[in-house]
Amino acid sequence: MGRIQLGWIDYSSEHRNKVMAVLHALTAPGAVDELGIGQIRDGFANLLFPGTSTIQTRAKYFFIVPYLLMELEQQRHLTPKSFLQKLNEMELDIIEPLKKNGEKGVIGETAGRGLKRKPSSIYWSGLRTLGMFRYPPFSLEDYARATCAVSQELATQRAMGRRTDDEQAQDDPDAYQSPVPGGFWRCLPPPEDWRKQITIQLSAEEAAYLKDRINKAPLTRNSLFAYLVNKDLETIQAIQDIEALGQLFDLPDYIRSVYDMAMRFSDFIYGATLRYNVILSGGENKRALEGWETWCQSAFATRSFAGYDPNEAIDYLRVNNYRLRRFLRQWHESYMSGDINAVDELIVQREIEIKSRQRAKLRNPSMYVYREGDGMRGGKLDYRYSNARVILIDIFNGLEKGHAETVQ
Repeated sequence: MGRIQLGWIDYSSEHRNKVMAVLHALTAPGAVDELGIGQIRDGFANLLFPGTSTIQTRAKYFFIVPYLLMELEQQRHLTPKSFLQKLNEMELDIIEPLKKNGEKGVIGETAGRGLKRKPSSIYWSGLRTLGMFRYPPFSLEDYARATCAVSQELATQRAMGRRTDDEQAQDDPDAYQSPVPGGFWRCLPPPEDWRKQITIQLSAEEAAYLKDRINKAPLTRNSLFAYLVNKDLETIQAIQDIEALGQLFDLPDYIRSVYDMAMRFSDFIYGATLRYNVILSGGENKRALEGWETWCQSAFATRSFAGYDPNEAIDYLRVNNYRLRRFLRQWHESYMSGDINAVDELIVQREIEIKSRQRAKLRNPSMYVYREGDGMRGGKLDYRYSNARVILIDIFNGLEKGHAETVQ
């Protein structure tokens, strides 16, 4: 069967970035959503690890992007388009210098100058969430328009010999001294000649600053992310599974309640994910079959499933999706009935509801032929812990540098 071709009308770079965000999210590890539960998965991920995404690679980009934009603010631009074009070129220019030490997680490592999704679009939402960009409603395109508009106004005032507001001291001591009145950034200023010594590793100062933002930003300070950033490198390196966090840590009540709810939903929906893989492979995927049998014998399936409220997560997150709500209820009812045929038919119908009859793999066996050794479509939900863990390890490594410098 030929490849499906996807197209869209390219009205602007903002629209293009939104489409690219969807495409990149679909290819990210753990992002496969065959049963259409992504709204719940992402809702819990945003509460537990706000500011992260499945396509972020390293913590350093939380500084690289602002550093580039601060430099651009110092230049004169006739249009927002030229501003964004220069930004794109600068982002492509740093790929090779970042790769020089063979570090992992360099965005564009494979694509090079053919890179489509730039770090600025990948990290923009996180910069707003962490309060490092001070105007959360602004998209990257809004910021470019505002920067250019204000810069032109300042240039006009200077040409007329007027004193401008940008000559006044900033009220916020953390704000970068921008040519734009008030400044857009609550971030460290770029070090002198930083691009000549660029590295994917955080400096001690950057690590301390990022830790501080996670601890203090309104959207992150009461999260599991903030709780973990106050642990240590050895602990986080040792914990690769989000489920272990609840066993190893005495989480505060305000985190524990959300965490436990997310884990219950993960246990609840994992059985449906396993069964999807069993059906998809025609019963040949041994990993899926063994997983299904293990899940059916698990403590959750044998003790907790009957009493689990399938509306718990969707109600808490206020997800307005009737079809998803109906599926969760029917998954609960069909498994409780003990009728495996009813379970399988529900999952088949759910895929059709999400993808259409023509694109549903379970209804069109020719679309997917199982080969021994094939992996699973979807898995246990980790709510972006694996992504947040990389950020945390980068922060701890940076802080270790500062500690080493202090004790020398």
